[in-house]
Amino acid sequence: MHIVTSAGERALAREETALPHKSPLMRSLLETPCNLGGRLLRTLFDLLPADLVLSLHDAVHRRLAGGRIYPFDAESPALARVAAEAGTLEVETGAAPALLALVSHPPVLGELGHLNFELVRHAIRAQRAVRGRPCRPRLVAAVDPFALDTVGMAAEGVYAGLVGLYHLGLDRLAFTRGRGSALIVGETAWPRLAWRLDRRLRAGGEVVMALAGGAPATARMLYTAREWIAARRRESPLRGRPAEVLRRLRTEEGFRRFEAEGLLGPGLRRSAWRMLEGWAMYAASLEPSSAEAGSLGPDSREVFASCLEVLGLAPEQRARAWAALEEEWPRETPWRRRLFRHLAARVLARGRPLLFLPVAHRWGERPGVAVGEAWSWRALAGGRIVGRVLGEAPRGWSGTPDEFAAAFGRANYR
Repeated sequence: MHIVTSAGERALAREETALPHKSPLMRSLLETPCNLGGRLLRTLFDLLPADLVLSLHDAVHRRLAGGRIYPFDAESPALARVAAEAGTLEVETGAAPALLALVSHPPVLGELGHLNFELVRHAIRAQRAVRGRPCRPRLVAAVDPFALDTVGMAAEGVYAGLVGLYHLGLDRLAFTRGRGSALIVGETAWPRLAWRLDRRLRAGGEVVMALAGGAPATARMLYTAREWIAARRRESPLRGRPAEVLRRLRTEEGFRRFEAEGLLGPGLRRSAWRMLEGWAMYAASLEPSSAEAGSLGPDSREVFASCLEVLGLAPEQRARAWAALEEEWPRETPWRRRLFRHLAARVLARGRPLLFLPVAHRWGERPGVAVGEAWSWRALAGGRIVGRVLGEAPRGWSGTPDEFAAAFGRANYR
């Protein structure tokens, strides 16, 4: 994560973006009581009627969007089809489906920044329309200081307590929190997110999350680069020999420079695979940033090629690897294959069908938000998902979680 935060700091400095000042003294005085205030608000939200909480969320997101809002059609044919599919799945499987709205993630700052709030607002309202009854959608949202660097200290603390605990908050810097803050919002620590998400979906709940997992540059480093390396590792003849991989890595001059920087913690430095991922992420973050541009520069290409060499892949394997990277790297929303494998194994395989609702932004002359056609998961058989793609002419779909990730991503996001 240090690689990602360092890249973000360099980008802000280059763009001369002024951030609120948060001194260590200010943090020590305000963070814990503000976290506590947010936690108390969370308790209030749990007690309020669900539709009132949704109305409050709607009002807050409208305000955060600065008045740049787009109409939401609760009676759209697409949402009616999702509601009908939910009923069909319950009849077929004996369990009401969990509902996961996957939103795109525009840049946080600048002309498109307001769309982030509108995407969440539309996703929450879409889930309420599909359910046709009061419900409590939970938002997967980063609540760490890196994610909240554009707001003041008090707002950051309250947000971490309220959103982190009422919703499915994610603190990617949890181990740097002070003792008091960690005691209050420790549930948001990143190792707990998978369990919290699983619990919510297995109970048949509603969740909203950004499929990219962050702004485009962050997504390319955290997910595209790391998952590409992980896929190459599985293909490598050295996949069971991490010591040999680390030895080969240290013959690369560029890797030795990266290792000397000390950007990874001691635990990560003991793993050849984490070091390999870290080197690829680091190369993508350097100026000019391949992660920001969405195109691989010469230095990044050299490092990615070295990773293939270190893993001992055959020429035909390297060709396939490059083709996969060339397709996915320019995308603002990565495939997130690992996420869908996790959902298949931890939710669908345990008897809970799922409905995936894509919510994506448009830009250009007619910016806005579009709620797309949902995809359903009914069952998992022999490692393959059985489901449907909704629309005016719905069709059956079957494939592996990895195949679903790419097909769903191509159909709905950029």
